Amino acid sequence: MKFVDEATIDVVAGNGGAGCASFRREKFIPFGGPDGGDGGRGGSVFAVGDLNLNTLIDYRYARRHEARNGEAGRGSDQYGAAADDIILRMPVGTIIKDLETETVIAELLEPGEKVLIAKGGDGGFGNLHFKTSTNRAPRQKTPGWPGEAKKLRLELRVLADVGLLGQPNAGKSTLITAVSNARPKIADYPFTTLHPNLGVVRVAPEKSFVVADIPGLIEGASEGAGLGHLFLRHLQRTRLLLHVVDLAPFDPEVDPVKEAKAIVSELKKYDQALHDKPRWLVLNKLDMIPEDERAARVKDFVKRYKWKGPVFEISALTREGCQPLIHAIYEHVAAEQRVHVEVDVRFDTERPEA
Repeated sequence: MKFVDEATIDVVAGNGGAGCASFRREKFIPFGGPDGGDGGRGGSVFAVGDLNLNTLIDYRYARRHEARNGEAGRGSDQYGAAADDIILRMPVGTIIKDLETETVIAELLEPGEKVLIAKGGDGGFGNLHFKTSTNRAPRQKTPGWPGEAKKLRLELRVLADVGLLGQPNAGKSTLITAVSNARPKIADYPFTTLHPNLGVVRVAPEKSFVVADIPGLIEGASEGAGLGHLFLRHLQRTRLLLHVVDLAPFDPEVDPVKEAKAIVSELKKYDQALHDKPRWLVLNKLDMIPEDERAARVKDFVKRYKWKGPVFEISALTREGCQPLIHAIYEHVAAEQRVHVEVDVRFDTERPEA
C-alpha cells in the first residue's frame, strides 16, 4: 500500500433539526395547548486512533466527510431523532490541525483514542418550550443550530522509540532488517527507501522497542534536496537517534567525516529540537574493512569528527556488533520511559499531619 503521511480534508457536522409548532387537537379538548417537539441533534464527526492503519491514503481521495442533519420535531410531543455520528479511523500518531486557525485540535497517540473534531448542532425548540401562564398558545419555534464545519490538515508522525539517521546507502535498511521484523527494500543504489519503515526489536519476550528508518539525508535536505526532509518529522517523537555512517564507501574520494557532518548540519537547520535529541554514532560496514585496519579507521574517524558520545562499531550485513547495540538501546529507552512516567496527582502532595 502506498505510504501517505499528509492529507487535507473537510469535515461537516450535521445541523440540528428544527423545532415544531403544533397544538393538541382532540375531540372534546378545544384548548389542548402546545405539543410541538424539539428537533434532533445533528451528527458529530469523531476521529479514532487505529493501530491497524499506517497511512493516510484513504483521506487523500475521500476528502469530504459530512454527517447527517437531525430530524425535525413533530406534534404530539414527538422529538426528532438524533443523526448518527461519523467515525473517521486514522493511524495512531496522526496530528489533526485546523487549517484556518493553524491550531492543533488533537493528537491520536493511543489505540482506540476517540476525539471530537466537529460537533453536531443542537436541535431547535418546539413551541412546548414557550408556554407560559400568560401565553398559553405560543406559536414560536426555533430552527436547529448549525453543525461545525472545518478544513483540517492531517499529518502522520510515526510512533517510534529510535530513529535511524544517515546518508543514502549508509546501511540503515540493512540494520533494521538485521535487528527487527521489518523487511524493507534493500539495494545498492541511493534512495532505495522511499518512505519510513517501522520495525519492532525484541530483546526478550517482554522487552521490545520500535525503530524507524527514513529515506537518507543529503546535503541541502533542509532546502528540499533529496527525500529525507519529507520524513524528518517522523523522528520528532523518538527518544534516541542512531547516526549510521558508512565507514567504507565505494568511492575512495568520499570522506565519511564530511558526510556525517553534513547530516548533522541539515538536522540542525531543519529543527533545533531534533538536533538536540540524544544521538549515538553507529559506524557500519566493518565487514568491508580488513580486521587489522578497523581499530585505526574507527579511531581516526572519531578524532576528526570530534565525537564525544557513544560509538558502536557494527556490520549490519553480518550482524557483527548488533547485539551489544540492541541491548544498549533498550537500556536507554527503558530509562527514558521511567524518567517520563507521569506523577500520579493523587500522591504528589504531602499527607497532612494528624
